[in-house]
Amino acid sequence: MRKLTICGLVVVMTVVLLGLGAPGLLAPQVAEANPGTQWNAEYFNNQDLSGSPVLSRVDDQVNFNWGTGSPGAGVPVDSFSARWTKTVFFPTSGSWTFRVGVDDGVRMWIDTLAIIDQWHGSPQGFAVYQVSVDQLTAGNHVLRIEYFEATGDARIEASWTGPGGATTNPAGGETSGSIGDAADWKGEYFDNPDLLGTPLVTRQDYLVEFDWVTGSPADLIPDDAFSVRWTAPVQFNEAGWWRFVLTVDGGVRMWVDDTPIIDNWNTPSDSFTEYYADLYELSAGAHVLRVQYYDPGGEARIDLYWQKRSLPEELASSSTDESAAASQAAPIQRPAVPVWAGVTADNVNVRTGPGLGNPVIAQVFYPDDYLVLGGVSDLSWLLIELDETQTGWVSNEWVYLYSSNAAMNEDTTGGGQPDFVDHIPRIDVEVAPPAPVPPDGESFVTVRGQATDTLNLRDGPSAYAAQVIGTVPQGAEVTVQARNNNGAWYLVEYQGIRGWVSALYVNLLDGKVRDLLVSGEIVPPPPAGTVFVPEDEAGQPVTVRGRALNNLNLRNAASLRGDQVGTVPADTEMVIEGRNTNGAWYLITFEGTQGWVNAAYVRLIEGRVSDLPIR
Repeated sequence: MRKLTICGLVVVMTVVLLGLGAPGLLAPQVAEANPGTQWNAEYFNNQDLSGSPVLSRVDDQVNFNWGTGSPGAGVPVDSFSARWTKTVFFPTSGSWTFRVGVDDGVRMWIDTLAIIDQWHGSPQGFAVYQVSVDQLTAGNHVLRIEYFEATGDARIEASWTGPGGATTNPAGGETSGSIGDAADWKGEYFDNPDLLGTPLVTRQDYLVEFDWVTGSPADLIPDDAFSVRWTAPVQFNEAGWWRFVLTVDGGVRMWVDDTPIIDNWNTPSDSFTEYYADLYELSAGAHVLRVQYYDPGGEARIDLYWQKRSLPEELASSSTDESAAASQAAPIQRPAVPVWAGVTADNVNVRTGPGLGNPVIAQVFYPDDYLVLGGVSDLSWLLIELDETQTGWVSNEWVYLYSSNAAMNEDTTGGGQPDFVDHIPRIDVEVAPPAPVPPDGESFVTVRGQATDTLNLRDGPSAYAAQVIGTVPQGAEVTVQARNNNGAWYLVEYQGIRGWVSALYVNLLDGKVRDLLVSGEIVPPPPAGTVFVPEDEAGQPVTVRGRALNNLNLRNAASLRGDQVGTVPADTEMVIEGRNTNGAWYLITFEGTQGWVNAAYVRLIEGRVSDLPIR
């Protein structure tokens, strides 16, 4: 999970519900050992949830910062509403605290009991509402959250904390430094950059998440050259590998208990920069987190979160590590220099071997990363560790490589590549070319079709669950390769790009639907560098323009791990030259430098995302 950095005033309101301990008032539903962890989400194009939703989907969590953008297709950037519903298993009875932070209005229910009703705007910015349910019974309960956005920024975060301080994350598993994960932070603010003397302001801060811009964090504290120390006890529900991420403009250092994990105090950043540290054997239970920050001048900003990682990392390999060897499908040793593959797109296929001719065994998603165990000679295909028992191959086109050893990310030999490249083990295995094979006893039949309208080309046969990977202009001829089981979608090829289109808007020029092979294939993203330029009705390339909502980092890769090559000021208008496969990053050229910017902070003012070529 990657949490977006946000701005706004946090207002904490605590309401303790009385009388909720009456027997049976919140009795559990039929017990279920493992209820679903996802929310059923409905989005409306109005503020009062009226009519039919314009977008229905499944959300992993109620934790969004849309800024001034839209939650999804068909939903306006302002004056919209949403409803989330989910069955949650509460393992213990007792006092549970529910927190919802919003900009603007929110309501929340447990079963049929309304516990939060703040159905109004939040002119003060981001507001947090907290309610304690004194005697919630163990078992299943239905949670329902309703939200509306008026104008301006749109944001909502929800979480709940159980007896003893154990936190339940909305995503249903991994705990992160978002709402509800820690007790309030003790914040100590100093009027100097060195934490000297007695703090002039001491207060409880709900989150270590501030964007003061060029202003002061509190009365008595100057706009520049100030420092802050935050301390909080945090309950970690699982032992294992945890990653801590600090993104700051200024100097920062951090401790877990008495262990220093991040230290960028003497080299403060002059732009919003991300630092992270991994603790591989953090024990479950309470740990004290301590963060120190100072602003040398200019803008001041800090954002902290932490995340449970699903894979263990070994900083040094051992040929005698029998457990590691046994967990691999083949006797492949872990590399001595840990190299990671950060996924740069959604729905990246993982295969049994290198090459498109091998079967797909899993998919990985942006922004997760995986330990690289090796690669073919030219590293065009990489063997990654999916978990402790499974490995697979991914194309290098869809990952960003980096090393946990920061020194290895440098080019000290002058070879034009990071030093870690030479430490990736090479595996002598043949790359399988693309060779689609139909089921036994069947053969591929292709027919020609023509698009009756401009069509989205998707990676799967669905308008909601599939990603748009291209477009097909009206009138264009396509090769139809297959259909889904009910014939509502066609798998087509257009200008070398394969994908799914709605059959309603394709006229078959020859052949018949029954001639087509039935398929449910999830199409891999087009190769990086694919230039697919849609045309308007006059046959001219479509121009897509956008405006920067904030100051943007210009990076050399479509990933937060890409190196910063420039900065794009807020309100800058730009021509967008392309996108990555999931539309999370835009390719632009600014002041002669080409690079990638985060699409979340760009508002389109001309054209559509689907009009952009995939680069």
